[in-house]
Amino acid sequence: MTEFNENEYKREWRKENMKAVRASFKNDFVDQFKDACKILGISQADAIREAMYNTIQKADEIRKK
Repeated sequence: MTEFNENEYKREWRKENMKAVRASFKNDFVDQFKDACKILGISQADAIREAMYNTIQKADEIRKK
């Protein structure tokens, strides 16, 4: 019987269930975004997730019409 390898399990789970979203922006814009997140006390991931969620909601509203 083989031992459970937690790291391998996590790696496989991420591979099957997660996707990355990538974008490149000018340095000043990224620096402003990072600073804004710090001021708001939110992570960059949370800010991006909220923007993605809002975009999905807007698209869903259009689909329903």
